[in-house]
Amino acid sequence: MNTFSQSADPRISLIFVNYQSAKFLNKALDSLFSLEQAGVSFEVIIVNNDASESVALQALRQAYPILLIESPGNKGFGQGNNLGAKQARGSLLGFINPDVVWIEACLREIERIFAAEPAIGILGMALLDEEHKPEAWSAGKAPNLITLFQNNVFPARYALCDGNGLSFPDWVSGAALFIRAPLFSAIGGFDERFFLYFEDVDLCTAARKRGLSVARHSAFPLIHLRGQSQRSVRDQKKHFYDSQRAYFSKHRPVWENKVLRCLRFFSHKP
Repeated sequence: MNTFSQSADPRISLIFVNYQSAKFLNKALDSLFSLEQAGVSFEVIIVNNDASESVALQALRQAYPILLIESPGNKGFGQGNNLGAKQARGSLLGFINPDVVWIEACLREIERIFAAEPAIGILGMALLDEEHKPEAWSAGKAPNLITLFQNNVFPARYALCDGNGLSFPDWVSGAALFIRAPLFSAIGGFDERFFLYFEDVDLCTAARKRGLSVARHSAFPLIHLRGQSQRSVRDQKKHFYDSQRAYFSKHRPVWENKVLRCLRFFSHKP
């Protein structure tokens, strides 16, 4: 019997995009509703980008108070989140991956930080792996040729963002990202040219260009199980490098784009 409830007038809208991740969603939703029932007003929206999992998600809808949106097709992570945001009622939007697990209540404190810090436009969660260690590459500096060089030559040095308290990286991972709904609307949502990868970095860049900060707080941890879809490694690499080129084309000088294309050509990467 369903003992969970969803707010009638939510202040926070949590949006999950499903693609070959239904098996993770049950754990994510159970941890969320079990821990966040007291003193916080939120709703949960699931956008299904995978028609083959519709039956499994209908079963979840019987178990949890969620709004389920069936996407007409898989056109990417950003488009799925944009579909969910159009139905969202909260003044804060939380974009959450299906393969995360809540380990403590934090929504009320997230809401408090946004109210107390009007300069913060985006707030990221502290992502942990299954051993409760900080996840690599969950926040960082804005991409450019210098950071690209640093990340490839000294990856261990630049991979983590494990500072205590509130920190202000250039971007935070879209696996668990909160943004003010009016800001998201003003930006135009996720840029749907990014099918997969860099859509979170692009959104953070757009927020910073509007004079708002991107923040991350170590007191808001989530376990990120990193459930991989069945995309081939080759497809994943292609999406990554396509999105990297799109980001550089949108935000970086022409000469950096030319250098990036040369680097990719000579490294024989897609």
